[in-house]
Amino acid sequence: MKHVIDQFSPFRLRRKGQILIPSLLVIPSLLLFVYLIFETTKISREKIRQQFAVDSAAFIQMGDYTNLLNRTAYVNGAFPYRIFKEQYECPPDRNWRTTEDGGRECTYDMLYKSGAFPKYKGDVPRQPARDLSGSNKWEIAFDERHRPGINSNPTTMATLNNNPPPGTDIPHGSDVLELFAYEQVKDVILDWELAVNIYGFYLQVYTLLGAVEESQMTVFERLTENFNFFRKSYFLNANTKECVNNPQSCGNDGIDSPGGFKANKMARPKSMAMYYINNISYFAKTMPGKPYGPDSVIVCDPMTHLSSCLSRANPPAPMSAPGLFQLATVTAGALSALGRGYQVYQGWDAPPNYFGVDFNSLAACNETGRPCVHAMVASQCSGLGGGNNCVWPNPTPKYQTRLYP
Repeated sequence: MKHVIDQFSPFRLRRKGQILIPSLLVIPSLLLFVYLIFETTKISREKIRQQFAVDSAAFIQMGDYTNLLNRTAYVNGAFPYRIFKEQYECPPDRNWRTTEDGGRECTYDMLYKSGAFPKYKGDVPRQPARDLSGSNKWEIAFDERHRPGINSNPTTMATLNNNPPPGTDIPHGSDVLELFAYEQVKDVILDWELAVNIYGFYLQVYTLLGAVEESQMTVFERLTENFNFFRKSYFLNANTKECVNNPQSCGNDGIDSPGGFKANKMARPKSMAMYYINNISYFAKTMPGKPYGPDSVIVCDPMTHLSSCLSRANPPAPMSAPGLFQLATVTAGALSALGRGYQVYQGWDAPPNYFGVDFNSLAACNETGRPCVHAMVASQCSGLGGGNNCVWPNPTPKYQTRLYP
């Protein structure tokens, strides 16, 4: 009986109600904690999405720069080196030229010594062109004996006659390229018809290379005129309300960043240039009864037989403007900036939260005036220590796009 009475004691009932007091404190705190985690996750998720979008956009846009630099390096060096090596290298009998004293001279060597095309420093005579894929530096250059200064890269385009337009001659070079100089041909049996054929092949090769490079630079300038690859990639990955409402201004913060794409915009003639030669001539043997080119100047040594006379000709067909392409360059300043990397600061708007905290003001970046994500993207080659110049000289098509946090 006493046990039953104790169960209904007021003191017993009072002890059961004590759990209500801490519950009033703990349960709301847990709810607030859950809300805090939810709101923090929402902002973190948005920041991660923005960072991914900017990284992707910057990497894709920089790919245009990497492609241009690598393709220009091929056009400047590897392509002409291999083309003329395969066409005129000896031992094919058709490429040997007999000298007056009974010796032999290779057409490939004669053209290289005249400065007609560049070749690899480690090129082995009478062997196929070297495979350079395993080399970090492709030492391809012209012979400067007849074209002094052609292997230099201008610091700025202002070095070349105060920012000249496309169509400028080779820096420090002559306005006339002689495929075969007088000293080369006076003691070598090189007849006029063969010289004309070699000139035609040379014209064909460098006309094609010039067309390729002109197309590459034109496409690059169009792709970077408004940096549409950056805008489109950011639009697809970030999908912000700002971009949806105004696609043309999507990604403006990242493009206009200090030290970014727009501040370092590459275009002709400020930071890129193509160089041309306006006149090509050559000496060749003029045999009795055989024709020679129009406007030729016949040069004979009075102490030799008439068959040793040389004819110096202007091009059989005049070259159209701007001339015959020779090589393309990018200024040292533009290449250094690419090697150091472009800065990208892309602003974004933080979503509203349960607590009413204005993160757009609290977490604003100096570069954008609102929360932002950052990326640094570069195009670098193995010659970074030498100013990141693998375009000319030593054209090495090994630029790579690198993304940094």
